[in-house]
Amino acid sequence: MELRHANHCVYKIRYHMVFCVKYRKKLLLKTELVNFLKNVCFEISERYCFEFDAIGSDGDHVHLFVGAEPKYSPSKIM
Repeated sequence: MELRHANHCVYKIRYHMVFCVKYRKKLLLKTELVNFLKNVCFEISERYCFEFDAIGSDGDHVHLFVGAEPKYSPSKIM
Protein backbone atom coordinates (compact mmCIF):
# COMPACT_ATOMS: atom_id res chain seq x y z
CA MET A 1 0.00 0.00 0.00
CA GLU A 2 1.53 3.28 -1.13
CA LEU A 3 1.04 5.99 1.47
CA ARG A 4 1.90 9.64 0.98
CA HIS A 5 3.36 11.77 3.76
CA ALA A 6 2.71 15.43 4.51
CA ASN A 7 3.82 17.54 7.47
CA HIS A 8 1.27 16.25 9.96
CA CYS A 9 -0.53 13.41 8.21
CA VAL A 10 -0.25 10.24 6.19
CA TYR A 11 -2.80 9.74 3.44
CA LYS A 12 -3.88 7.84 0.37
CA ILE A 13 -6.82 9.63 -1.21
CA ARG A 14 -8.15 8.53 -4.58
CA TYR A 15 -11.20 9.89 -6.40
CA HIS A 16 -13.03 8.25 -9.29
CA MET A 17 -14.66 10.90 -11.45
CA VAL A 18 -16.81 10.34 -14.52
CA PHE A 19 -17.52 13.21 -16.91
CA CYS A 20 -20.28 12.66 -19.47
CA VAL A 21 -20.70 14.40 -22.80
CA LYS A 22 -23.98 16.27 -23.17
CA TYR A 23 -26.76 13.99 -24.43
CA ARG A 24 -24.24 11.09 -24.27
CA LYS A 25 -23.08 11.73 -27.84
CA LYS A 26 -20.12 9.65 -29.04
CA LEU A 27 -17.70 12.58 -29.42
CA LEU A 28 -14.61 11.06 -27.80
CA LEU A 29 -13.84 8.38 -30.39
CA LYS A 30 -10.91 10.20 -32.05
CA THR A 31 -7.54 9.36 -30.53
CA GLU A 32 -6.28 12.91 -31.12
CA LEU A 33 -8.99 14.34 -28.89
CA VAL A 34 -8.36 11.78 -26.16
CA ASN A 35 -4.60 12.43 -26.30
CA PHE A 36 -5.25 16.18 -26.02
CA LEU A 37 -7.41 15.53 -22.95
CA LYS A 38 -4.64 13.43 -21.40
CA ASN A 39 -2.07 16.17 -22.05
CA VAL A 40 -4.31 18.76 -20.38
CA CYS A 41 -4.73 16.47 -17.37
CA PHE A 42 -0.98 15.96 -17.04
CA GLU A 43 -0.39 19.73 -17.18
CA ILE A 44 -2.98 20.15 -14.43
CA SER A 45 -1.26 17.45 -12.38
CA GLU A 46 2.07 19.27 -12.60
CA ARG A 47 0.53 22.59 -11.58
CA TYR A 48 -1.56 21.38 -8.62
CA CYS A 49 0.32 18.24 -7.48
CA PHE A 50 -2.45 15.83 -8.44
CA GLU A 51 -1.78 12.27 -9.53
CA PHE A 52 -3.85 10.98 -12.43
CA ASP A 53 -3.62 7.22 -11.99
CA ALA A 54 -5.78 6.38 -14.99
CA ILE A 55 -7.52 8.31 -17.74
CA GLY A 56 -9.87 6.48 -20.04
CA SER A 57 -12.71 7.26 -22.39
CA ASP A 58 -15.53 5.23 -23.84
CA GLY A 59 -16.80 7.53 -26.54
CA ASP A 60 -19.44 9.34 -24.52
CA HIS A 61 -17.76 9.68 -21.11
CA VAL A 62 -14.32 10.02 -19.50
CA HIS A 63 -13.12 8.18 -16.39
CA LEU A 64 -10.47 9.83 -14.21
CA PHE A 65 -8.77 8.25 -11.21
CA VAL A 66 -7.20 11.14 -9.33
CA GLY A 67 -5.05 11.20 -6.22
CA ALA A 68 -4.71 14.45 -4.31
CA GLU A 69 -3.50 15.92 -1.06
CA PRO A 70 -6.01 16.32 1.80
CA LYS A 71 -5.86 20.11 1.50
CA TYR A 72 -7.92 19.87 -1.73
CA SER A 73 -11.61 19.09 -1.41
CA PRO A 74 -13.27 16.90 -4.08
CA SER A 75 -15.21 19.92 -5.36
CA LYS A 76 -11.95 21.83 -5.91
CA ILE A 77 -10.45 18.88 -7.77
CA MET A 78 -13.47 18.60 -10.00
